[in-house]
Amino acid sequence: KVWGIEGLVDIIVGTGGAEIYDYCLDQAKSNYPLDGRLIAMIMEHYADMEVNFAIPENGILYSPKDDELIQMLATGDRVPYEVVDFKDYLKEPKAKLIIICHPEYMDKVVERSHAFHSDEFKSASLKTASELYEYMDPRNSKTAGLIEALGAHGIDIKEAVTFGDADNDYDMTLNAGVGVVMANGSEKTKSVADALTDDNDHDGIGNYIFAHIL
Repeated sequence: KVWGIEGLVDIIVGTGGAEIYDYCLDQAKSNYPLDGRLIAMIMEHYADMEVNFAIPENGILYSPKDDELIQMLATGDRVPYEVVDFKDYLKEPKAKLIIICHPEYMDKVVERSHAFHSDEFKSASLKTASELYEYMDPRNSKTAGLIEALGAHGIDIKEAVTFGDADNDYDMTLNAGVGVVMANGSEKTKSVADALTDDNDHDGIGNYIFAHIL
């Protein structure tokens, strides 16, 4: 409703491909969530840093503390947030963990990530925005989520047009039939784009659709 597209969405592939909501088939599915113990280990690894954490679930961002970082993310994504006790909250697996920081602090977060290791659990991590760094199961990706969601309707990913901007859109852009990247997207993802369009502040997605699809 907030975005003005109610009734126009058939499928949502969210959380980096980990969650699929199919409104045509009335189905919801979560693939390969992270064990709560692993999430707690990751959070402890960054405990001394100027960061906060968030987990998206059921349209809400859950965070262990209230500060300007979670407020910034919630405002930017137009999603409400709640502060909860993560000792209880992490008793169940979660789709992914988001680390939030100020953009100028991101290099320190990335550097710290190189030292994280778990013998018991596997995880993958990457920078997804100037202020966001995320951990998820390595089997999850936007490509895998799209292949599964589209396959349920007999559609191949090579028949799809995708729009992306960040590093976590790289594999989706590479594997789609037409991968379109925003003008302000990451250099990594733009390197495999089939086309570029305007940035989000200048109606890039709409401009491309009207010019090349409709």
